[in-house]
Amino acid sequence: MARFAFRYVLSDGRDVHLRDILQLLQPRGDPAAWELDHGEEGEFWATATPGHDVSWARAMAGTGQRLSGETLRARTDDVLQVITGEFQAFEGSAASPWLMVRVFDSSVYEIETADEAVLALARRHFGG
Repeated sequence: MARFAFRYVLSDGRDVHLRDILQLLQPRGDPAAWELDHGEEGEFWATATPGHDVSWARAMAGTGQRLSGETLRARTDDVLQVITGEFQAFEGSAASPWLMVRVFDSSVYEIETADEAVLALARRHFGG
């Protein structure tokens, strides 16, 4: 699998949020089954927009529970910023993900996939 990493704030000043990445993955992202996991820093951490809660994400992280991409995308409307975590997309009941999105230290996103078309799209949208 190949990787593409980019900063949370792009060189043109735009902020990138998880919901932006999930939107970019359409239409393939919605029917995927998604797992949340702890990041390399040992735990899942995110902040919510005022008046909302992301405890559902912390509770799911590392459990192996899956939710649809459509549900994940809807729930990320309340996510202000992911600080550390990993999101894995599976097709059907596959044991291995076709795509992973990792967030490091609230400042870097990394997309890993064997799908070169997805990587090319991400590079065009988030490459600067």
